[in-house]
Amino acid sequence: MLKSSIHPQDLPLFSDDLDVLDGVLAAACKERGIARKGPEAERLGAVIIQLYRHGVKEDAKLLALAKAYL
Repeated sequence: MLKSSIHPQDLPLFSDDLDVLDGVLAAACKERGIARKGPEAERLGAVIIQLYRHGVKEDAKLLALAKAYL
């Protein structure tokens, strides 16, 4: 059996993935009154991407975890 060195976090994000991530980030920023272009939104976006790459794919779960991060 071959072991793969490819991990889920190494796979590319496709257009559909980016649409989900953008929607979650927009909702979290709007709810918290955070400007979409700024360091706080960038950090939040990075957290959302990391969660997504680790298997959290549902919008509602991503949003809940993003809000918990804030």
